Amino acid sequence: MTVRVVTDSTADLSPQTVEELQITVVPQIVLFGQESFRDGVDLTTEQFFEKLTKSSIAPSTSQAPVGAFLEVYETLSAETDAIASIHLGAKFSGTVAAATIARDALSTPCRVEVVDSATSSLGLGLAVIAAAKAAKAGAPLEEVVAAARSVADRVHTFVLLDTLEYARRGGRISRLEALLGNLLDIKPILGIRGEIHALGRARTRAGGLKRMFELAMAYPDIAEIGVMYTTTPADADMLADWVRERLPDVPIHIARLGPALGAHGGPGLMGMVIVEGVKGD
Repeated sequence: MTVRVVTDSTADLSPQTVEELQITVVPQIVLFGQESFRDGVDLTTEQFFEKLTKSSIAPSTSQAPVGAFLEVYETLSAETDAIASIHLGAKFSGTVAAATIARDALSTPCRVEVVDSATSSLGLGLAVIAAAKAAKAGAPLEEVVAAARSVADRVHTFVLLDTLEYARRGGRISRLEALLGNLLDIKPILGIRGEIHALGRARTRAGGLKRMFELAMAYPDIAEIGVMYTTTPADADMLADWVRERLPDVPIHIARLGPALGAHGGPGLMGMVIVEGVKGD
């Protein structure tokens, strides 16, 4: 039987990709005060960003509950005897822990391998796609998991924030830091690889986009590239055009961040993901 692949909604995969590769997506939870929404199920990305910019309530997020994972595993265990469950990095969320508890509670003989991708958004998404393609080709569980880990280990993610306001509202920085940053029009550039770290800052959005692009292009051997955005698709298309001019033969993926991650980055966020080539190739 074919190995089934599970991920969570922070992978930011398109509905077309999910359907084509038979990926099961467990939705994360987005909270606006007492209102609770399942990412991509009860709340679309368009609805979320409209609510985010209009609401005085700062949204928060939570990993999908253990019961949601258990329900998915039980359903899939009727179709397969092996599941690769690949998720948002454990340092960013309790998703891996919830999936692991659900795996251990599963009463069927189905094997479930929970994979900590150590990354997020399209970095996670590309690892999931690699696993799903391997599964679709008939690979056993060990090879499907290895395909995911191979990509995740070679992923580097870069993020440009357009404003610090949503980091403040989410409790990541203080009100004073956000005020000073916004008054000075500072655009932080962050790196995500196992954890989040600062890579630099720009005084303009245009300068930040160029700096982020050059940081991504600094890697000598790039196998795949992803471009991410929240509310500015034109900027995503522009970055993709820059990539095509520089690296015309490298596959490019464009993804929109959903509510679970957009809550922390806010409108105007842009990102890039590069997957390094396999050493020795």
